[in-house]
Amino acid sequence: MSTTFTKRTLFSGVLIAASLATMAYAQTPKPGITVTPSIGLYNADGDRQAGDDTSYSIGVGYQFHSPLAIEAVYLNSDVRENGQNNDLDQLRVDGLYTLPEFTTVKLTPYLAAGAGIMDVDGNDSSTNLFINAGGGVKYALSKDVDLRADFRLVKDIEDNYLDNVTSLGVQYSFGRPENHTNY
Repeated sequence: MSTTFTKRTLFSGVLIAASLATMAYAQTPKPGITVTPSIGLYNADGDRQAGDDTSYSIGVGYQFHSPLAIEAVYLNSDVRENGQNNDLDQLRVDGLYTLPEFTTVKLTPYLAAGAGIMDVDGNDSSTNLFINAGGGVKYALSKDVDLRADFRLVKDIEDNYLDNVTSLGVQYSFGRPENHTNY
C-alpha cells in the first residue's frame, strides 16, 4: 500500500468526520418544551375486532440541545365495529431522534420509539403494556412551528396485537431565544 493512498484515505476520513460533526452541530434543534396536538387514523389489528377510526392525541415533550427529545403522549380513539363501541386510550412516553434536515425543502426526518399503557373498553375490556416504534417528518412552517407527519407500529405485549397509527399534527416549540441578553 502506498503512502499517498494512506495519506489520501486519512485526509478524506478527517474531512468527512469534520463535515459530519459540523452538519450535526448545525442541525441541532432548538432546545425547549414542545406541544403537539394531532389527528390521525388508528388501525387496529384484525384479530382485535376493534375496527379502525380517527384518533386524537396531544404530546408534551422536551427537545434537548442535541438530536434527542422525549415526549409524553395521550391518544384517544373511539372505534365502532359491528355496532360495538370500543374506546381506546393510550398513555406513552417516547424518545425521538432527529436526523439532519433537508435544507432545500425544510424537511426534518426523525425516528421514534417508546412504551406505554393501553386501555381498551368494549366487549373485551383490557389494560395492557405496549411498545411502539416508527418515525416521521417535520416541515418547518416557522422557526417555532412545524407540521408533523408520523407513523407508528404499536405492539400490544400482553395480547400480542400489532396495530398502527398514522397522524398529522402541529408542533409548537417554546424554547429560549437563541440570542438573548440578560438585563
